[in-house]
Amino acid sequence: MAGDTNLNVLDELRRMAHDLPAGSRLPTVRDLIARYGVSQYLVQQALQRLSADGLIVTHVGRGSFVSALSTVPPRPATKQVLTLLHHTHYERGDIIAETVHKRLTAENHTSVVLTYNDAEHAMAMLKDGPRYDSCILQPRTSIVPVRLLSVLREISSSVIIESRAVDQLDVDAISNDPGVLSKLALQALTRLGHRRIAWVVEDRGDYFYERTARLFEAFRIWTGRSERESPLIFASSRNPQFGFEDLSGALARLFDGSAGTRPTAVVLATFDSGASILSAFHDIGLSMPDDVSVIRIGTPDIESEHDGRIATVGRPSVQAAETVLARLHWRWQNPDAPFATIYDPPRLDVHLSLGPPPA
Repeated sequence: MAGDTNLNVLDELRRMAHDLPAGSRLPTVRDLIARYGVSQYLVQQALQRLSADGLIVTHVGRGSFVSALSTVPPRPATKQVLTLLHHTHYERGDIIAETVHKRLTAENHTSVVLTYNDAEHAMAMLKDGPRYDSCILQPRTSIVPVRLLSVLREISSSVIIESRAVDQLDVDAISNDPGVLSKLALQALTRLGHRRIAWVVEDRGDYFYERTARLFEAFRIWTGRSERESPLIFASSRNPQFGFEDLSGALARLFDGSAGTRPTAVVLATFDSGASILSAFHDIGLSMPDDVSVIRIGTPDIESEHDGRIATVGRPSVQAAETVLARLHWRWQNPDAPFATIYDPPRLDVHLSLGPPPA
């Protein structure tokens, strides 16, 4: 109890030293004893601590005075932040996690990065561990158990999920904007004169890819295109790895028809590499953009996703990291504000794969 009282007196005197102008005289020891109802020993101990910190200067027989150092604003309190990553290797996710970690460390916060492959084991470990001011969850392509979110809320004051849209849960989320992304891709192709546009999705149950597929269906209906004219195709993925199981085969079936019925443009919703996409079109004898225009949903600032040739629509990884950090700092300043999903606007990098429909 005495330790708590001493800490309270120290905090009050520290606040007083910060609030008073430099050179101001603090109340006498006797006045402080009467004000706080503590012993002379506790008051003198607190004054000695402030003197050691350089906040006051004490002169025997004259009293204690606020030093110039005390007028310098105190450093913001450091935060404890946990970033929890699913073990799936994903270059974009790695860049985001590393950028966030480096920035937090540079700001003198404590940043801990943990990787998990078993959510149950992660929950058991986290329950018995330290508390954090905030947790950032990066599930990547894995399913997020609601119980994992509950555990993260138990051990921290706030939670941010990166690359998910989450409604009606006490967490913040950062997601690519599926509406803006679909608009950018379809607007670019229709302005070039394309009508027969195919949307090919890597079928792995990815929530974002499925949202863009539903938006493509709405676009098709709204613009009066038939399913044959603008097909939506879900092609098998290489689970548990990223990418299509057989993109060449899926494309061959898609382009198996007369020139007047085949797509003139393709949008690919996939985690495949740029090299794999280029190889698949080469295998079926199609050249970009002479024979077909191609846009892939991906990460514009990762070279391996477009190889400098494939038009790419999505959020740069550095932008995604900045959005996470901005929301993190905002949440610290607004701890009681409602939780929400922040939709991060994507961009379209054209590169060399877009052109008008072939004659």
